[in-house]
Amino acid sequence: MDARADRLRVGALQAAAALVVPLAIVNGVLPLFALAGLCAIAALAMARDWRRVPRGPAIVALALLAWAGLSLLWAIDPGHSVKSWATLALYTGGGLCLLTAADSLDRAGRARVGTALLAGVVATLLVLTVEGVPRFLGWTHTPQRLVLEALGMRFFPHKLNRTAALVAIAVWPAAAVLAQRHGWRRAWLLPAWAIAILPMLDSMAALLALACALPVAILAAWRAAVLRIVLCAAIAAGVAVMPALPNWGPFHERFTARTISGSIWHRAEIWSFAAMRIAERPILGWGLDTARAMPGGNDQIQPGVGRMPLHPHNGVLQLWLELGALGAALGAAAAVLAARRASAPDLDRAARIGMAAALTAALAVLMTGYGVWQAWWMGALWMIAAASRTLAPPRDTGRA
Repeated sequence: MDARADRLRVGALQAAAALVVPLAIVNGVLPLFALAGLCAIAALAMARDWRRVPRGPAIVALALLAWAGLSLLWAIDPGHSVKSWATLALYTGGGLCLLTAADSLDRAGRARVGTALLAGVVATLLVLTVEGVPRFLGWTHTPQRLVLEALGMRFFPHKLNRTAALVAIAVWPAAAVLAQRHGWRRAWLLPAWAIAILPMLDSMAALLALACALPVAILAAWRAAVLRIVLCAAIAAGVAVMPALPNWGPFHERFTARTISGSIWHRAEIWSFAAMRIAERPILGWGLDTARAMPGGNDQIQPGVGRMPLHPHNGVLQLWLELGALGAALGAAAAVLAARRASAPDLDRAARIGMAAALTAALAVLMTGYGVWQAWWMGALWMIAAASRTLAPPRDTGRA
């Protein structure tokens, strides 16, 4: 039974690692997570060793799930909140089982998952290069457009933004896999490739992720203790300050000016509106996934531009807005746990760089891009986190 469980764990994690980034091109992350999560749950049920579930992530994730469930009592859109809570519960269970599966692998299994992650990131970078270079050269009919039009589908330049964001995160643990096997002289070519290609696409969140992850990667190569202090302090300060930042005079004036990019000033206006609503219910929030139902959210800043389109495009503000101070604190606790794991003393330098830079990139995208509760986004983060944990050596059960 344990042998069957081991094969199921490895297979689930290999599929997740190899396909999580490439399938974002065709919006296939959600079914991939469903399959990988179910396999991880089945493997844990076969092994019947629930002690392997990492305690720290489980406690924080279940506490957040419980608080989100309580928020249904005061949610302003209870019907939608109930559906979101059910989705969150399923994803939390599947994600924790994927982390458990990763921690349960032996060295051979971890190596196979690492190879799968590396292959998936390289394949995606090849696709983005084929699409990005013609865009950079100013060609109107790029490969993506030709394929979509041949299939009778509409072409949108931003359709690769999700893929670009996931590449900006996953490229770091993939590079760490390469570094563990061949050293950083070769491994740095992978993030360098991403840095060269992603600016040719349309994802500002991906560019910000790379810009934030690179100095953290350099710091991680230097000293783990300093890395831990910097990451944990930045997370705590960011969560504490974020509700006040959007309406701070210099920030608001600078980033809501109509002379800068529309995506930037619109986000600044959304953040300002979210901060005002947070101030009205700072303790309890407005209820799980109710950002889309905020009073005044449909008001137009200018024709066709609403004050709150679906979510705040900032994960910290969304946690504050919907789940209040406790929800934001639990989100910060989850990020701090990840930061502590990324700077753990049992990691070698390559694993530390890969995990810390991936965490930083994920937080950068979370702060500027997608809704916290978007199913594909939650699934992608769980799968990349599980694949990243295989960079570490096999360890004792029950630890964070």
